[in-house]
Amino acid sequence: MRRGFTLVELLVVIAIIAVLASLGMVGYNKALQTTKKTEATQCLGSLVLACSAFYEEYQALPMATTSAIDAEQVTDNRLMGPLLGVQGSQDENPKMQTFFTWKMAKGKGDSAYGGLERTQNRAELVGPWVNKSKSDRYYRLMFNYDYDNQLREPQALGNEIIWDRKVLGYHMGKDGKIGGKNDSDNVYSWNKSG
Repeated sequence: MRRGFTLVELLVVIAIIAVLASLGMVGYNKALQTTKKTEATQCLGSLVLACSAFYEEYQALPMATTSAIDAEQVTDNRLMGPLLGVQGSQDENPKMQTFFTWKMAKGKGDSAYGGLERTQNRAELVGPWVNKSKSDRYYRLMFNYDYDNQLREPQALGNEIIWDRKVLGYHMGKDGKIGGKNDSDNVYSWNKSG
């Protein structure tokens, strides 16, 4: 007598394998998001330190001529050029020093993510998530341009005063949004309350 699997037994085994695979994917996605959040946190820490080193060298924060009050900047070429000593940023960084280093981005142009996109004349820093808009991939920095030892966090994030800081940094995370329930995936360079 031949003994084999019935169709019902085969379907049950396939269903069990599918459930186990989906559980594995959920765990994998969680681990991947945790890794990206850790990477963004480390990058922000390095970026804030680079801005502080820039201040120590030149007694001014990057892009200080753009504002006389606290202001937010993004990690596009206007900010990253001076921090990296890119050609064309000699007015702000006359010694052409490199204050920030990080890994190279994956992709190019509007599809770049996860690091520095750099050429001889341009530099941009984008976060590890592939947000729909490239502008949502930039890190954002609040600069204390009036040097009064108090820096107000962005209004959409709570508007609290953070004392004795020249720079605060954040990234809008995977969803590319800030405010309310959208803050859970955000990354901050300071201890964010609430």
